[in-house]
Amino acid sequence: MAIKRERKVIKLSSRRGIRLTSDRRTITIAIIIAVIIGLLLAFMPNAYKISINGEFIGAIKDKKVIEGAKTTVITQLQGIYNAEVKFEEELQTERYRAKKKDYIDQNYLISSMRNKMEILIGFKEIFVEGESIGIVSSEEDVKTLKEELKRKYYGDKPVEVDFDKKVEVKDIFAKEDQLISMDKLVQKCTTTTPKSITYTVQPGDSLSSIADKYNITMDSIISANAGFTKGVVLQAGQVINANINEPLLPLKVIKKEQKEQKEQTEQTEAAQ
Repeated sequence: MAIKRERKVIKLSSRRGIRLTSDRRTITIAIIIAVIIGLLLAFMPNAYKISINGEFIGAIKDKKVIEGAKTTVITQLQGIYNAEVKFEEELQTERYRAKKKDYIDQNYLISSMRNKMEILIGFKEIFVEGESIGIVSSEEDVKTLKEELKRKYYGDKPVEVDFDKKVEVKDIFAKEDQLISMDKLVQKCTTTTPKSITYTVQPGDSLSSIADKYNITMDSIISANAGFTKGVVLQAGQVINANINEPLLPLKVIKKEQKEQKEQTEQTEAAQ
């Protein structure tokens, strides 16, 4: 007797098929969205690009770093020169996608600002007879110049001196690298030019004292005046010739009474 086997038929629900299709679509959309977000993040600006005069300096994340660096530069320069400091330009910044190697710290930014930016400082400019001879940091440098020239012209002689040409000191805003060193300033002031002059003999003058006054030899005075000898006696009011090498900025010896009169004049002017 034959046994009949029943066949089981499994029917897939159409609802389950729809659910699987829907899940795949959701996953696909999520993947696409993730890729888009990833691409956006990969190219989205994440820093500020800093340039000075078109030269790339580096990248920073926060603009506050710039203000901090600027404040530090001003404080540093004011501490050195005790003078007003001002920036003539600003850093160029723009948003961009920075690489890890692009980032700089504040110290590097400070150094770059001092070396590359147009930063002006309140200095002093020295004029001799209306001609500029250099920029110095302060009035104290003018006093130092006088002392250095005194040492050059008179050595260790205990004399009071003053500039023998009109010297003016004017305020100027200039860059730090425009300052002239004291050595170069002294060298410039002591550069000489040959010159023939006439001199009116003062009471007490002698060939020796006149030669000392102009830092020349007695022989050079004798050779410039016909009939002169080493034993010549000079008379007050007499006009003589002299060939000198005149420095750009000579000094003159001031007598005690002249010094007192000058001090009184300066005090009067200061009071006014």
